[in-house]
Amino acid sequence: MKGTPTLRMGIAGCGQAARVHLDRLMAEEGVAVVGCSDPDLAAAKALADRAASASGREPGSVPSFADHRELLRQATPQALAVFVPHLAHYRTAMDALQVGCHVFIEKPLSTNVQEAADMAALARARGLMVGVGHQYRMAASLVEARRRLAEGAIGALRLVNATLARPWLATLGQAESAWRFQPAAAGSGILADVGDHLVDALLWTTGQTAEEVGAIQSRREPDIDIVTAAAIRLADGTPATLAITGVAPGPLFAIEYFGENGRLRATDETLEEQLAGSPARQVPLAPPPGKRACSIDGDFVAALRGRGPLACPADQALDTVRLLEAIARSAATRQVVRLI
Repeated sequence: MKGTPTLRMGIAGCGQAARVHLDRLMAEEGVAVVGCSDPDLAAAKALADRAASASGREPGSVPSFADHRELLRQATPQALAVFVPHLAHYRTAMDALQVGCHVFIEKPLSTNVQEAADMAALARARGLMVGVGHQYRMAASLVEARRRLAEGAIGALRLVNATLARPWLATLGQAESAWRFQPAAAGSGILADVGDHLVDALLWTTGQTAEEVGAIQSRREPDIDIVTAAAIRLADGTPATLAITGVAPGPLFAIEYFGENGRLRATDETLEEQLAGSPARQVPLAPPPGKRACSIDGDFVAALRGRGPLACPADQALDTVRLLEAIARSAATRQVVRLI
């Protein structure tokens, strides 16, 4: 779009996730990456050169830093995209907000409720945006499931079953990805990584928060989470079950909603509806009226330019962090945890 003002973006954390998100960001009109940071300076330089190449600039024209604070000081971005390990989200995002930067942060917002609340509060106080990478909110299947549930298409909701499976053994050999399954590195392992998508989708599509949870986890080794199972009471009393595994032969993301008059089954790509007395049918899916299909990164850029609200602002992501923390605490203590 001609005349689109340039948005100066910095990137903190230059591993696998950053490379995926960089390609999405560079697909947006008028986005300029002005610096990349990573404690592994070689990784920062490699991503900076990739950003330069994507925008037709010479290698070395985008500066790289070993510390995100130097990036903020020297490159002065308007927004910082945060792709550092989960436990480093808080400090990186807070440093950006304190110097007046908007923040796009890969999910989860934080692995700690107090930290997440502090980030959301600082953003509100400074009038800044914090967009969280809950990309399943952009899936047409889940957008439509949320709409139908809100309209009562299957009657009063009575039960929700949510399942996510990932092939952990295949991932373990990939050095960049293996840390995601380790609680000591990631904070609750697979639960706080890809499991975070399932938790957020469960709350967002039903339009509810969680009231209490009882959970268990099993582990193949002392430091690696493999399976999490949880029973959750939603705010209106509806029970929900959550199951996350990293030892499946293939990927699966599915949420099934049972109402008094029917059933919905949503995956990341499809939506099936079965009303009482009728056979199941696939629901035709399309982007929401008046909106183009876009990435969660594109949604952040559009929100900064005043073209609509964030798909997932920090205030909403806070509910997901609360439930994630409660699940982990329930599994550790073997007690039902009530969310306040």
